[in-house]
Amino acid sequence: MKRVHLGVSLFFSVVLALATSGCAGAESGGARAPSSGAVPAAASPPPPPPSPDVAAGPGGGALALAMNDPAKAKSVSDSPHSAAMLIYTANLSLAVFQVESGLEAVERVAREVGGYLSSRQDNAITIRVPRDRFDDTIARIEKLGDVTHRDIKAQDVTDEFVDLQARLKNAYSIRDRLNDLLAKAAVKEALEIEKELGRVTEDIERMEGKLKLFRDQIAFSTVTVTFAPVAVEQVQDATILAPFPWMRGLGLQSLLNVHQ
Repeated sequence: MKRVHLGVSLFFSVVLALATSGCAGAESGGARAPSSGAVPAAASPPPPPPSPDVAAGPGGGALALAMNDPAKAKSVSDSPHSAAMLIYTANLSLAVFQVESGLEAVERVAREVGGYLSSRQDNAITIRVPRDRFDDTIARIEKLGDVTHRDIKAQDVTDEFVDLQARLKNAYSIRDRLNDLLAKAAVKEALEIEKELGRVTEDIERMEGKLKLFRDQIAFSTVTVTFAPVAVEQVQDATILAPFPWMRGLGLQSLLNVHQ
């Protein structure tokens, strides 16, 4: 019983040390085994890689590897101009004669490039398109009307992605060690271990969700288009001063009154 209690106390000391060195783990490639001599259980595997379509495009191969291998992700973070961990977003404003036709055209472009509709309002639409078709999508949408506003951004999330992967790997190791201790602990120690295990599990689920969101945002760019209607210009009514009376019978006045 004393050995189990000492093991629990020693383990919580290790947990505290690992928690304060989460960021340092990103540089060293993961947490080291505790000095107590205990053999840690194998870490749970990282989330599954994205599909080939998700990893396609410029730097697609590097993206697929970096998203699921902390070592590859670290090498990507050493390249400031790498496109592997960039999230692209665009906000466009267009002036058109028919807003409804513009909305339908944007939705059709999204389907043709392999994307999908995210949301649609009366005069605005948001679509998600594969990253490698982002530039092509923007060029096609801008042909639908007169561009009055253009805002295109690329957010680099490489450092945050790598750090999150390292912290998740450490959390997997801590969870496995807690499960091993729980199987050997007495009732009193088991309650403390279960409480800590619940906290670690919540952290794991939160980090897994964040990584999943990053993968989705990197693989599919977001394009939002807002349309503004253009009023039909009308030719002002005017009186023709024809030099000869017979010219007034040709109907020139009616031609000027036609709405453009």
